[in-house]
Amino acid sequence: MRTFLDKMRDLKMQEVEAAQRHAPESELRARLSGLAPRASFSRGLQAPGISLITEVKAQAPGRRNVETLDLQAVLEDYEAGGAHAISVLTDEHYFGGSLETLEQARNSTALPLLHKEFIVHPYQLLQGKLRGASAALILVYYFTLPELQGILEQTRELGLDAVVECSLEEELPRALEANPEVLMINNRPIASLPEEPGSTYHLGSVDTTVDWWRRFPELQAWKSQPERVLISASCISTAEHLGTLRQVPCDAALIGNSAMSAPDRVLFLKTLRSGKF
Repeated sequence: MRTFLDKMRDLKMQEVEAAQRHAPESELRARLSGLAPRASFSRGLQAPGISLITEVKAQAPGRRNVETLDLQAVLEDYEAGGAHAISVLTDEHYFGGSLETLEQARNSTALPLLHKEFIVHPYQLLQGKLRGASAALILVYYFTLPELQGILEQTRELGLDAVVECSLEEELPRALEANPEVLMINNRPIASLPEEPGSTYHLGSVDTTVDWWRRFPELQAWKSQPERVLISASCISTAEHLGTLRQVPCDAALIGNSAMSAPDRVLFLKTLRSGKF
């Protein structure tokens, strides 16, 4: 069965091919010199407690978070609410994002930025780096172990943190073998969603992160290494959810739909951080 991620792979390869015709990789690499450094994504999450990564996401399959994206207002809310980093979803077709949104975020906040995209080609790393990303999302689903090791090395060479994401437990051994500095467990099983996900896109539970931690000693061994960062993503919308994550050494929580759609984003984030539930 073809999955949503299979469909996105095809779409992203088409986008890369079109972009390369307009601006070849050599041209993008030539523009790297002189880029102002960005704050480290991974170091920004190594604070006491669970750091918050808030996401700029106008929409998702089956839902719309905002009718019109007021990026400046969103970023100001996230900063006032105590976010430690910002994730910017740049896919236009399903999530209403763009590389221009990432660039605008770079010009509007000093917080480290995660380029959240369906990255299937190193060219996309350059696109994100040039627009201000501190880190790039790498989905294990798209890569064999040698390919994963290769794309992680290319990410590091560009001075980006690689955020390696698993959403199915069978992906976890491959991710751990690659030994990333940052590992993200997606509580939503995005790698198993059908090609047209519809309402199934919103299935999942924050208990996934806790369950994996308890059942996989290899995950615990990976985290015992110095400066390893564990992120839990998706299905996090209450202080109780953060309380669940405190059962394990989780460094950060990525919060997307619930943060974007909150009537009062500042109050929402402060309530999450208060730990009151």
